[in-house]
Amino acid sequence: MISTHRDLISCRDCGHLYDLPHVGENQQLDCKFCSHVMLTHRPDWEHKVSALTLAGIILFVLANIFPFIGLETAGQVQNSNLIGGVQALIHRKEFLLASIVFITIFLFPLLELLGVLYILISRFMGTRAPFIGKIIHMLHISKPWGMLEIFLVGLAVASLKLGNFAEIVLGPGIYAFTGLVLILIANNIYLSREDIWDWLKHENYYSKDEDDQVIACECCEAHIGISLLEVNNQCPRCGTHIHMHLPHSIQKTAALLIAAALLYIPSNLLPIMTTTNLGRESTDTLFSGVMHLIQSGDLPIAMVVFFASIVVPIAKLIIMSYLLWNVSIKFSGDPKQMARLYRITEFVGRWSMIDVFVVTTLVALVQFGLLANIEPGGALLCFAGVVVLTMLAAETFDPKLIWHAYEKSEEKSNRYQNK
Repeated sequence: MISTHRDLISCRDCGHLYDLPHVGENQQLDCKFCSHVMLTHRPDWEHKVSALTLAGIILFVLANIFPFIGLETAGQVQNSNLIGGVQALIHRKEFLLASIVFITIFLFPLLELLGVLYILISRFMGTRAPFIGKIIHMLHISKPWGMLEIFLVGLAVASLKLGNFAEIVLGPGIYAFTGLVLILIANNIYLSREDIWDWLKHENYYSKDEDDQVIACECCEAHIGISLLEVNNQCPRCGTHIHMHLPHSIQKTAALLIAAALLYIPSNLLPIMTTTNLGRESTDTLFSGVMHLIQSGDLPIAMVVFFASIVVPIAKLIIMSYLLWNVSIKFSGDPKQMARLYRITEFVGRWSMIDVFVVTTLVALVQFGLLANIEPGGALLCFAGVVVLTMLAAETFDPKLIWHAYEKSEEKSNRYQNK
């Protein structure tokens, strides 16, 4: 087996292979076929990420110790911290919904900070501590599921909605949390997984034959020959299972989209929350909540909620269905535009969780007995399910299929013209 280091790089979206050119400081390398950013060179990233990670852990502790936000009305005060909404959902036996919120705003962000700290300590000590490869893989997989920045926007929307109802009291935890969000964003920008893998195991090319076709590993970006994968489909560098295309990608994506579309119906028909004010009970659906915001004059908030809860889920279902049609039934269109659509859909889909976080925050804060109460409705779990299923659909969809279908379409067209 050939086991060596070669200056190669593959595009994760379309699979095209390139000789790795020199990339200057703060420059990025884009794929010429699909425009995907393949590499960004950040100088001295280790020291920057180390400082940010240590600050992030301190802020994470402070954000969980101190109250985030308080609501004062008629002499009563109700405070909430980072996981106050999770506790409120557990109290109402909404265990599945509480688990989704807990994972996205607490567990994955904490694991990200601790995982990066573990890697950096090992790197500065010059020792290859156990499980580093698995931790890097975990960071790659969990990246879209940490949603602190979305929770922060949801918190702002909830505060603005409550501004006319009671006095908002900001606690010290909100400032620590805002800093934590900024730090996690900066960490994702500066962290170089390519450098970490190069340090762990410099060899990045494995094959039985010099002329063998190679496939890039999604986790460590090593290049493995097809003939070697016929014997063992595991990456020799990190142990990840490797396939030419994601197994059963079309079937899995289609099933998840159908399930999301079915759940989207009750998420719009059922109430998303129930409000009790001085003994009078009223319910809000996704759409009626937007209308109430417009009627109360909160047009910017209404537009944010409308885009996140109505436009994005429908657009994602339509776009992903369009991509599935093109890669499985009949290809027509520009593959570069399709790849761009896929990346946009993958990025914006998670922002639909704003509505879930808004209602969760309201449930935690508005608990004033007979004076005022807000309870979650049946649509909240359905809508959270829609967001999760569409995110999973984007992850199970293999964007390389776009280029594979395009090449097959071109070959068929050329054969037809030759005849």
